[in-house]
Amino acid sequence: MRQRFTGHQELGEAYRGLLDLCDRLEALADSIPHRIDGASCRMILAELPERLKQVHALEESILFPAVEDQRTAKDRDALIERLRAEHDHDDQAAAELGRVLQAVLDDRASLGWDAIGYMLRAFFETVRRHVATERLLLAACA
Repeated sequence: MRQRFTGHQELGEAYRGLLDLCDRLEALADSIPHRIDGASCRMILAELPERLKQVHALEESILFPAVEDQRTAKDRDALIERLRAEHDHDDQAAAELGRVLQAVLDDRASLGWDAIGYMLRAFFETVRRHVATERLLLAACA
């Protein structure tokens, strides 16, 4: 029997904020190598760690218990382990991206523009896929 769970709207809003950040990362990547908007870059640097932390905390408090209620023990444990591993990967990738963007702002980047653009795109595409998958899980658990 499916149970209704709370926090769906709050998590949806957090996802929208994270996807908005992905859109801004994409715009930054599209501007390479012509012009990097320093103000936009600083805003992203300030917002990214907290936004990701907020989404992951909400997923762990809202989505994970809903998944636990809907799955068999074997499926549930494997799925939760996978989702936690994705959170760790996202956190590490965001930290590395933050270091690279800060280096760009400080005019000390050791990576070329192609590599920086690739890094930006890899990050926001991964995050978008993560959000899409977890939205499907939300829908399945609702």
